[in-house]
Amino acid sequence: MTQALQRSRGKIAKQNQQTEQPTSEAAIAQRVPGKLNSLEQPADTVEVSETEATVDEPENSAEPEVSAEPVPKKSSRKRAAKSQPKDTPTTEQGMQVICSQSQFHDALAIASCAASAKPSYPVLANVLVVADAKAQQVHLTVTDLAMTIQASFEAQVLLGSEITAPVEMLSGMVKQFPAGSITLNSQVQVTKPASEEEQLTKTCSITLSDADGKYEIRGIPAEEFPPIATLKAAPVFLPTNVLREGLKGVLYAISTDETKRILTGVYIQIGQNALKFIATDGHRVALAKLSVGIAELSTEGIGRKQRRRSGADELTQFPISGKALKELIRNLADSVDSIQLLYDAEATRASFAWQDVILSCQCIEGQYPDCEQLLARYSFDQEVVLEKLGLLKALERLSVLTDKKERGIQFRFDGATQQIHLSIEREFGKGDETISAHIPTDMTLDIQFNLKYLGEAVKAIPSSGIKIHLKQPDYPAMLVPAGDFNNPELEMEMRHFLFPLYKPPE
Repeated sequence: MTQALQRSRGKIAKQNQQTEQPTSEAAIAQRVPGKLNSLEQPADTVEVSETEATVDEPENSAEPEVSAEPVPKKSSRKRAAKSQPKDTPTTEQGMQVICSQSQFHDALAIASCAASAKPSYPVLANVLVVADAKAQQVHLTVTDLAMTIQASFEAQVLLGSEITAPVEMLSGMVKQFPAGSITLNSQVQVTKPASEEEQLTKTCSITLSDADGKYEIRGIPAEEFPPIATLKAAPVFLPTNVLREGLKGVLYAISTDETKRILTGVYIQIGQNALKFIATDGHRVALAKLSVGIAELSTEGIGRKQRRRSGADELTQFPISGKALKELIRNLADSVDSIQLLYDAEATRASFAWQDVILSCQCIEGQYPDCEQLLARYSFDQEVVLEKLGLLKALERLSVLTDKKERGIQFRFDGATQQIHLSIEREFGKGDETISAHIPTDMTLDIQFNLKYLGEAVKAIPSSGIKIHLKQPDYPAMLVPAGDFNNPELEMEMRHFLFPLYKPPE
């Protein structure tokens, strides 16, 4: 009985297995997509099935054809891209120069004066180094877009090229080299793009070496450096002492407020026989006029705009940044006899050239105030003459008691004693000074000035004495040179106007 039951159960199990097998394959076929089945079949079987399917389908069937080719996964695409061999970069030889360490350092020191403290573009922190094989010179150019300085020096240029390098790093490195010769070499590594979407990449570097060491600095291709403007104007030759004395007499009065952009520069007027410089910050005005022989100065060809005729005298006038003019005076050596001025009115740009240096700058846009017409309405009836050195020493001692809030200093002109009493009083202390002067006997005047402004005006006067023209406490004072001049060969007229610190009585 038991054996019969076991045999019957075995037959039932075999039948169930035979009946369940097709059912499971059908279920799997429904759950797995047709593409997976095509991947498991041989290639020739897939082609036959596709042909049969196209024959059985009607011609106007709207169902799209399904490709039987396998679709690679994203990971496989990444692996394929990584596996592609990269092009090895090619190295191109640049400049080959042998130069003097001292000349290289001096030229870098001059050109770096145009570097911006906070450059808006990385290349503006670099110096453009151009090796000119034809002229056997090296040109160094630095710019902040408003001012550009180019300094050149002679060198043995074996192979010409150009590159830009960080000016601060290059200057520091050249400074540390010992006196003697430095060899400059530059090279560019060019990497071709692996695909059309990528761009050609260039890696530049410059190498400095001598007998004991070798250093390499990464740079930026010279193509990224801003183009250097070429001025279309004929040069005007100015005597260096005239230009230097005129600018020193007015530069102190320019404004440092960038919101008053036009007042941050010096207004220059060039006539047939005179140079005039004007500067103001709204609190003081400085004017310097220097006579120059007609043979030494000519305005022919230096501009087609910003000209004004005054009788037989033709004026060329333009405002130039005070920052650029300060760098001009600072780098102008005493050995330079004359300097070339070029002014392009259409480009509103001016440049100064001397020896192997070119300083160019953008002229300030806007209408400069007519200071001479403004000051012409003031007249004076009191005149005081005193020694410059005595006044300057007294102001320097009293300046110790000034602070940012209070900079006023009180003046009392006493004609009876022929003395000037200077006093300053603060919460933390006070000071008094007395100096002798030539004062009208009937004059008694109390007036207050900004000590800082007055001290700067006194320093700018190029003579041993000073004349102070006065009228009343709420009137400006005019300071002019007196006594012996620092450069007696120069015919110079200088005026300094200083507005007082006046508080009307309550």
